[in-house]
Amino acid sequence: MSPRAAAGMMEGQAPIALVGLLAIGIIVAVNYFARPQPGATTRAPNATECKDCGTVVAVRRSAHSVPVTFVEIQMTDGSVRTLRAPALQFSVGDSVQVKDEALTLRDPS
Repeated sequence: MSPRAAAGMMEGQAPIALVGLLAIGIIVAVNYFARPQPGATTRAPNATECKDCGTVVAVRRSAHSVPVTFVEIQMTDGSVRTLRAPALQFSVGDSVQVKDEALTLRDPS
């Protein structure tokens, strides 16, 4: 193959490569901004009364043969905890309380 033919093939693939890189950049940006940022806490009105309380920020299901659900909780102190849950009974935004590695729904008021 001549160098001229190789250069012509690469020119035709450049727009495709550029679109692919742009798509990867957009995916990274969306995932970055979808995660809670450090220091950005939304505290419940009675946050000082409940140290084991928090808000669900992510619910993920494993891809294993025995599915496991992981719930990510932003606690009232600003820390983030990830716990295993028995089923998809929690959704993002739920106010929860952690008791011995178990989650219970909590009234947000």
